[in-house]
Amino acid sequence: QGKLADKVYSAFVSSGTNHGGLESTLLALGNVFYHWGGVIVPPGYTDPVQFALGNPYGTSHVAGNGPPGEVELNAARYQGKRVAETAAALKAGR
Repeated sequence: QGKLADKVYSAFVSSGTNHGGLESTLLALGNVFYHWGGVIVPPGYTDPVQFALGNPYGTSHVAGNGPPGEVELNAARYQGKRVAETAAALKAGR
């Protein structure tokens, strides 16, 4: 029906172990968003916090290492801000 088209999409993921498929899960979610006609907003390497996290596709966390630390939380905050700003810009352009 196209109701999911032109919406902003981004993703946060977690795994139980290191090398648990964090990046591949984010990339696979992108395939779903493409089918919906969504506007994908990854954090990319657009802020210094992303270099500390090392994942340009979305915020990720290894849950087996304990709760998210400041690096992950700051990356999630940055990603959320980027999503909100992109959604606001798209809405203003309509």
